[in-house]
Amino acid sequence: MFIAKPVARTLAVAACLLALSACDDKTTKTQEAQPSAEQAEVLKYNEYIAAANMTSANFGKQLAEYQKYTQPAFDGKKKMDDLFFTEPLSMGRIKEHLDKAHSMKPDMPELDEPGRLYSEALAKAEPVSRDMYNYISAKTYKSDNGAHGREIQPALLSSMQMLVVAQANFFEGIEAKDRARIKAEFERTQKGTLEHAQMGMVYYLKESLDAAGGVLDGKGLGDKKAAFKEALDQFNSMATAYDAKVRESNKTGCSSLLSKANDYLSTGRDIIERTENGEYEKDAKQSTQFQLMQSQQTQDAQSLLQNYNNMVSALNTNQC
Repeated sequence: MFIAKPVARTLAVAACLLALSACDDKTTKTQEAQPSAEQAEVLKYNEYIAAANMTSANFGKQLAEYQKYTQPAFDGKKKMDDLFFTEPLSMGRIKEHLDKAHSMKPDMPELDEPGRLYSEALAKAEPVSRDMYNYISAKTYKSDNGAHGREIQPALLSSMQMLVVAQANFFEGIEAKDRARIKAEFERTQKGTLEHAQMGMVYYLKESLDAAGGVLDGKGLGDKKAAFKEALDQFNSMATAYDAKVRESNKTGCSSLLSKANDYLSTGRDIIERTENGEYEKDAKQSTQFQLMQSQQTQDAQSLLQNYNNMVSALNTNQC
């Protein structure tokens, strides 16, 4: 069975947050017609971000589910009944973003080539995925006893395997550029300003999730507990500083953003507490009967990741 390397689990930060001047709605008509070099880079990068942030398109997961539940039916290893295949709705939309970004200036070698290969993989996978979706949705496999499914399955598996690799490589490029931009912008902003607090939130949000990587992988914090705690505390400081700066001009502050920050912090601090009091370790030693249930650490990891993505979404939409 094909084993894909893991794809990015997190949303990327839009460049508008990282280069606010380049995304100012008050640009003149001349600027809109002829964007500056900075604006052009932001516009192109955000097209790539749009492709990366389509979280419904986890092609590695889709392939794994097909190999586990559907392929055995066409291989004659299980009953051919109530088969399922995900409709490839996102493939075309992702390809549009990738192709548009690739056609824009300036060149971005770290994303243009992975993006081109990702687009090509989508172009190959979409037709056969659409064919399989329609075939399974109409339950035509009950009419022809799976003949067409067996016929197109090799092409489907081959194209999906290529797509999973291309998606993972593209995400690696996005993640590397995302981090480089965040670090540069955070170091550039002046301390005590709204922009510094905003970029500090993003920077320490990323740092904290890095430190929690072991939790997301089911291994626990390990020697990253202190780093995780420090990053959470710094993120908390930046979030409260940001809210205070917003309140200087708007008494209502930024409660919606702060609420999402608190959700993330709450889950993170629960993880630290349950690591320190041995709850995760006790949970891991439970009997096989209880292991059938989802562990507390798994639940906390899922909550942390969801709250992280909620926070990035709020930052990307600039809710304040």
